[in-house]
Amino acid sequence: MESYDFRRVSQTALIPAFGRGEYTDIPFANEMLAFLRTRGLTPDGGPWSESAAQNYAPFFEARFKSVNHILEERGATQVLELAAGLSPRGMDFARRGILYVEADLAESSEFKREAVTAVCGQMPPNLHLCASSVIDSTEFRQCSAAFSDGPVAVANEGLLRYLTFGEKRHLCANVRELLVRHGGFWVTPDIHLRHWAQGHRRVASRQRETEQLGRDLDPNYFDDLHHAQTFFEECGFAVDSRPLLEGIRDHVISLPMAPEALLAELNDRRTFVLTA
Repeated sequence: MESYDFRRVSQTALIPAFGRGEYTDIPFANEMLAFLRTRGLTPDGGPWSESAAQNYAPFFEARFKSVNHILEERGATQVLELAAGLSPRGMDFARRGILYVEADLAESSEFKREAVTAVCGQMPPNLHLCASSVIDSTEFRQCSAAFSDGPVAVANEGLLRYLTFGEKRHLCANVRELLVRHGGFWVTPDIHLRHWAQGHRRVASRQRETEQLGRDLDPNYFDDLHHAQTFFEECGFAVDSRPLLEGIRDHVISLPMAPEALLAELNDRRTFVLTA
């Protein structure tokens, strides 16, 4: 695999955090946003802006609630969220008594600890932050130490588009090893197709994003849904492809804000539920 500093991606977590906190009813999202503002943070910079957070709020809310819906539907009691960033899901699930582990880079995990402590007053006992690169097999295994016997649900949103296909395969091998050992499933709405991405971005915006991240994301996208499904099947998973908005459409309160093109995309998008 090529050498890449994934800390360059960490700053992108601000965009969904502002979108979730300002325009949705996701638990703890507004409190997380308030914490970020006390730190003087905004999503502005490079090709990103607060307007992007608003424009894509329906997308951020839909993928978040799609993951929640499937975790709840399947009665997950142990969850590992990959590259959790500033997601408030762990705080919400931990207060329900669910064992929740968030894997992220060391600097991101330390900042998340500050944020959670500020929002909750202390770290919830069921919430564990694990400093880890999710494509490093040794570090990945360390994040499963808190789990007892029984199935584990793996979740992620907003990660796969930043990974090359070689890096995706390493991640798949790590997740599959965990699921073979524990049972459970992996839920991800990160099925990004190239034509969706190209439709969103002007050439200048793509160039700024590439400069900011230090890599071109275009080669990381799937060609189509068949390509995505075949990729995961070749990595050893059975794939249940579900409409992103299935079971949540009426609960995505920012959906009326979605421009026609984004709404069409959300109707076409899929969430994959993967089993080993």
